[in-house]
Amino acid sequence: MLYLTLHFSFSIKFIYNRFMYLKIFTLYFIVAFSILSANSVIDVSKIVKPLDILPQTKVYVDPEGKHDFKYISKRSDILFKKCKKSFLHLGYTSDVVWLKFTLKNSANTEIKKVLEISNQMLDEIELYTKEDNNKYIKHINGARHNLSYGENIVHMYFNILLRPAEIKEYYLKVSSQSSSVYFKLNLMSKDQLYQKEIRSQLILALFFGSIFALIIYNLFIFYFSKDLAYLYYVMYLLFTVLEQSSYSAINFYIFSEKFLQIDVFLAIFYICNVSIFAILFLREYLNTKKYKKIDYIFKFFIAVNIIFIFISRPSFYPMDAVVTIGMLSLIYIIFVSFYLLYKGENNAKYMIVGWSISMFAWIMQGTYDMGAWSILYKYPYFFEVSIFVEAILFSVALVNKLNKTKELEKSVQTNEILTKELHHRIKNNMQFIISMYRLKLAKYSNCDLSNSLKEVEGTIQAMSTTHEMLYTQNTISELSTKNYLHTLIERLKENYNNAGVCIHLDLRTSLDMDTSIYVGIILNEFIANSYKYAFDGSSGQIDICLFKKDNTYVLNIKDNGKGFDQTQQKDTFGLELVKTLVENELKGQIEINATKGCQYLIEW
Repeated sequence: MLYLTLHFSFSIKFIYNRFMYLKIFTLYFIVAFSILSANSVIDVSKIVKPLDILPQTKVYVDPEGKHDFKYISKRSDILFKKCKKSFLHLGYTSDVVWLKFTLKNSANTEIKKVLEISNQMLDEIELYTKEDNNKYIKHINGARHNLSYGENIVHMYFNILLRPAEIKEYYLKVSSQSSSVYFKLNLMSKDQLYQKEIRSQLILALFFGSIFALIIYNLFIFYFSKDLAYLYYVMYLLFTVLEQSSYSAINFYIFSEKFLQIDVFLAIFYICNVSIFAILFLREYLNTKKYKKIDYIFKFFIAVNIIFIFISRPSFYPMDAVVTIGMLSLIYIIFVSFYLLYKGENNAKYMIVGWSISMFAWIMQGTYDMGAWSILYKYPYFFEVSIFVEAILFSVALVNKLNKTKELEKSVQTNEILTKELHHRIKNNMQFIISMYRLKLAKYSNCDLSNSLKEVEGTIQAMSTTHEMLYTQNTISELSTKNYLHTLIERLKENYNNAGVCIHLDLRTSLDMDTSIYVGIILNEFIANSYKYAFDGSSGQIDICLFKKDNTYVLNIKDNGKGFDQTQQKDTFGLELVKTLVENELKGQIEINATKGCQYLIEW
């Protein structure tokens, strides 16, 4: 009996001790859990710089997005695990990502922040905010119904408001069918978001502006040369721009809301066309059609991309397959370029350099979208810089190709026709200016005004004659100095209608186009002054001699008129114009002698 009593008491003590240990362990677990929970609460009042809060959140990946918010919130303690990542990346998936986090405001004032989701192409983003009545309010954002674009902000964000000493619990739901599921979760002020937006838009504006300039440049060359390589390259750049404008959400600034609902699912269309026109460009640029086996594989890639364009729809969106095929076609292009360089195709070296840069950029974007390693994690604008460098290289390469083909001659001929038309229009415009001022000043009978107008007409005629001769002669690359000056002198004779004045022109050298124009304006001023002041309506002679002595050009113009007193004569506008042209444009010097007639001796 004593034994039983002792055994029982011993058992009770043993159970009690075990119970105490369990109680202590439970208490320790509760305290530890409380500490861990407390550490997961993010104090918004202490955030000064933008903070990536993703490592302080809990995450749950819902396969195929089977569960709704009610199910997720009730089982959050079981489903959610510590995220521990600063960048969440699932690649192309139909799974739904749920995040849970708690924010508090330990300050005595109200705090406003924004929660930025760093991928602006995500289809659906929902934020559930727990209010005082323990109910959750849902806020929706995403590429398919973005609320930020009205503020000229393409970055996805939600407004966060916390009253003094307030703690709020949040759930974030992220899903995307048309794009890769990846993002950072940044908490910052609205001003910090604006600064980030401005920096991003500036970089993208430089990229798109540069690429569009290259597109127009190559399009003009295609127009003149009719070389299909230029057209294919222009289309390749165009679809690259469209893909990147959609990828970076710049399209939301440009197109209507109805188109944006479609644009979300146009990524496959853009990427497939990038691959198609890249291959067409290579086939034309390196003439791969003569290598049948190589060309068959190119045709296969083109056919596959066309099939993807037609079979893709919102319910079936095989972006991962499209990206994989696109990367394989780019790699194949590089191998073919090396092979053709080995076969003696000199243009292949441009393909190897330029396409290696392009291929690496596209592969890095592809691996980035698929959740694998990519340089874009560290340098987010690496793709844009690479495509711009590649576009510059290929533009240079295409010019090199143009210089080695017969199409260059056709392009030059067309350019001459257009330039002649331009000179013709300039000449007509100058004549229109003269006629307009004649009509404007016709009602004034002032003799000085009439003479001044005639001087202005002569100067304009000197320039107009240049353009007239350029569009009437066979070539526009040079201007005949002799024909130009003869034509100018004949028109001055017609204007002043004094048959008693004889003009003798002695040309022993020729001038370039610009210098001929300056000499023409100088002659116009001298001859006009001689007609007006030197002969008083009587007969006379003007001698013009142009020659070259060593490396110096000499223009000697003189008349046998009455001359003038240089000490009392003020410089007129015409003389000032002549001096300016000689000193500033011809970089020469002028000597004026007016004792016996008038003489200009100009050297440059």
